[in-house]
Amino acid sequence: MKSATHHMHEHTAVGNIKVAFFTNLLFTLIELVGGWLTNSMAIVGESFHDLGCTLTLGLSWVLEKKNHQLAGAIINAVILTVSSVVVIVECIGRLAHPETVDAKGMFWVALLGILFKGFAVWKTHRDHSINEKMVSLHLLGDCLGWVVVLINSIVLMVVDIPWLDSVFSIVITLFILYNVVYNLFIALRDRKNQ
Repeated sequence: MKSATHHMHEHTAVGNIKVAFFTNLLFTLIELVGGWLTNSMAIVGESFHDLGCTLTLGLSWVLEKKNHQLAGAIINAVILTVSSVVVIVECIGRLAHPETVDAKGMFWVALLGILFKGFAVWKTHRDHSINEKMVSLHLLGDCLGWVVVLINSIVLMVVDIPWLDSVFSIVITLFILYNVVYNLFIALRDRKNQ
């Protein structure tokens, strides 16, 4: 029989993932417009990644309510891996044919990204469940990715290096992939040891 504290943690985890879902959905819409307006592959890559994130957050929210946390973590990992590969392939194409980006626009979108993602990390950082932990780590990676985009935009405002946007995007994506694989391994190991 589950204790009252366990039910409270489950309810809190569901609520936190719900808030992260709606925060991510709103920001993904902002990103899609911002990426298109700035012609930034880093922002377009992040928006594509965050669209997948929004779908997986919605799925994680549903699975958390149904107490299928590990399934949510696995599905989240698969979608993130596929979207990351697509972003890397697109960035490699951009390295061959660099395009100019709107660095000032990137700067403002990156600031919004840090605010939105930072809020979502704060809401999910309590680690009540493996699913919530995976969501929180994922969002932390996203937030750090926006810090890199912010730095990228500042550099591009000073120096015209069109290929830099794609390089930063590849670095962000590889960091996200590493964390997905590492945290999925931990989740599966912990589940096996239970």
